[in-house]
Amino acid sequence: MGFWQNIEQRQIFLKHPTYLEFFKFSIVGLSGTTVDFGIYAILTRLAHFYFLQAAAISVFIAIINNFLLNKYWTFKKGQSGRGRSEYVKFFIVSIINYFINIGITFVIVKYSHAEVIFGTYNDFFAKVVAITLVLFSNYFGNKMWTFNN
Repeated sequence: MGFWQNIEQRQIFLKHPTYLEFFKFSIVGLSGTTVDFGIYAILTRLAHFYFLQAAAISVFIAIINNFLLNKYWTFKKGQSGRGRSEYVKFFIVSIINYFINIGITFVIVKYSHAEVIFGTYNDFFAKVVAITLVLFSNYFGNKMWTFNN
C-alpha cells in the first residue's frame, strides 16, 4: 500500500471523510502558500516590487494553483462538467479571502511593530498570520459553495 493510501485508510478518516478532505485542502493550501511565498520573495527581494503589488501577483498565481489541485484532488470534481462556474465561484471565494489577507498583512506590516522582532521579514510574518486566519473561511466557502454537489 502506498503512502497516500495508507493515510486514507486511517480509521479517523474512514469514520470522518470530511477530516480527510480538510487535510487534503490544507496540503493544497500549503502548496499554494509555497507558490505564494516563492513568487512574493522573488518580486519583493529580487525585482523590488512594493509589498502590496507583489502580494497581489503572488496570491493570484496561488489561486490558480489551488483551484486546480482542489478541483481534481481534494474535492474530486475533475469530471463535473462545471469547470468554468466552479472556477468563477472559487475565484470569488479566493478574492474575498484575498482582501481579508491583504488587510491583515497591511495592518501587521504598518501598525504592529513586528519589525522589532522579525526585522526585514516582518512582511513574511504578516503573510503567515493572514494565511492562517483565512484558512477556515477559504475551506468552508469552497466546500459549501464552489464544489457543493
